[in-house]
Amino acid sequence: MQINSNKSSLVVVGCGIKFFAHFTTEAIAYIQQSDIVLYLVNDPVLKSWIQKQNQNAESLDFLYGSCPFRAEAYRRITNYVLEHLYQKKHVCFALYGHPSVFSKPGLEAVKQAQKKGYLAKILPAISAEACLFADLLIDPGSSGCQSFEATDFLIHQRQFDASSHLILWQIDAVGIIDHESTNNKKTGILLLVDYLKHFYQLVDEIIIYEAAQYPGFEPKIVRTQLQYLSDIQLSSLSTLYVPPVKKAPCNQTILSVLGLK
Repeated sequence: MQINSNKSSLVVVGCGIKFFAHFTTEAIAYIQQSDIVLYLVNDPVLKSWIQKQNQNAESLDFLYGSCPFRAEAYRRITNYVLEHLYQKKHVCFALYGHPSVFSKPGLEAVKQAQKKGYLAKILPAISAEACLFADLLIDPGSSGCQSFEATDFLIHQRQFDASSHLILWQIDAVGIIDHESTNNKKTGILLLVDYLKHFYQLVDEIIIYEAAQYPGFEPKIVRTQLQYLSDIQLSSLSTLYVPPVKKAPCNQTILSVLGLK
């Protein structure tokens, strides 16, 4: 990877889920060769590694915790990244996981930079969803897969197909929009269960999943029933997976036209 020194640029890279094991060669090269590396990651070992790779590396944790509401914190982070880009620097913005999956600051920074004519792009990385497919032995193509952020799923009463795989993210923060909410987390979970029971039986199996964070560690996989969801100890990494509970019917007319039995 060669950086054109005559132009400023923004490259948003993902660090993956499992420390260092998920880094791509391309992402490492940008971290090492950019003029400045801004990073927002959740692991102290990863923070230390980034600092060692580039002398001009800066954590954006101070911005993430600079205001109570996450949306405002994300806006400040986006603006800070763009300020460095406007100073004619090659900027690398490193984020935990996949840089455009539940990571608004990086995505928004690239969109705004491209609109103003800057060289800006996102490099894909291994996401928690990719880890979930592997650890739970799921083929999303077998019956389709629907994925929602838990609060969005609940407040919009998203329509979905119970014959497909269902993934709900950030179930530990249903209805919470700030960093230190006093909201009753259990209320959100109970409301979620109440909505899901319109499509599933309370005794149907669900899985609480957390990807392994380090090589050699095992993922956390808790199998239980929907009725017990509110009793499970959740964390910020917890994801809810619900297997298909029925088979989708086939359209006989279309089968006939396609010559399928």
